[in-house]
Amino acid sequence: MASLSSADWLDLLDSSHGLPPPLRACALLDRVWQAEPGWAASLPLGQRDRQLLELQQALFGPQLELLAICPRCGESLELALQVPELMVPEQTSGSAEALTLELDGRLLRCRLPDSRDLWDAAQQADEGQARALLMARCLQLSEQDQAEAAAPLALSEEAVQRLSAALSDADPQAHTELALQCPACEHGWSEGFDIASHLLSALASWSERCLDQVHLLARAYGWSEAQVLALSPGRRARYLERVLA
Repeated sequence: MASLSSADWLDLLDSSHGLPPPLRACALLDRVWQAEPGWAASLPLGQRDRQLLELQQALFGPQLELLAICPRCGESLELALQVPELMVPEQTSGSAEALTLELDGRLLRCRLPDSRDLWDAAQQADEGQARALLMARCLQLSEQDQAEAAAPLALSEEAVQRLSAALSDADPQAHTELALQCPACEHGWSEGFDIASHLLSALASWSERCLDQVHLLARAYGWSEAQVLALSPGRRARYLERVLA
């Protein structure tokens, strides 16, 4: 994992700002791992999320502070989770990037969806269109079925459910559900957790704090942004204490 300076992170956040959130998170991984652009976006979602959890821990420590709202009474819940708690053990997380299934009498090879598939599916008008897009992207007929097929691929509802279950089993890290209970009304429910959104939010807050520090120190000492960012966080904090005293 590459070590990036404060200036590097600010430049990276600026350059990736126009990308959709899932692909923006992937752009961060590409830079951190010094990979070709698009590498992280091509990873199965579970592999991507494991990388993002590791990056979250490296940048902000192992604790995640989350806020949830009870859907029954509106009570706010403050949660403190540890990154390792959200990681599926590697020996059970699944390493295959594709699987082969027999569905509706056809032998189908299916690759695990990636961030580009997820984002494009989210832009569809309804759930049916999103599911059709994912099937078209991820499912592949065997060579025999490709030769015999006379119509676009269509699966029964039962086959679609079996496929969905198989994908979840093959890539459990891609689906993080938190079991929550309201302390006020004792209502229990589950809520999905998206590490990509959480990390981007944490980095956005960090970048605003960083720019506030640059503003205060530049105004107080006449330093350039580069000079302020070249200071270590600890040294910067000590100067800020004097400015704000």
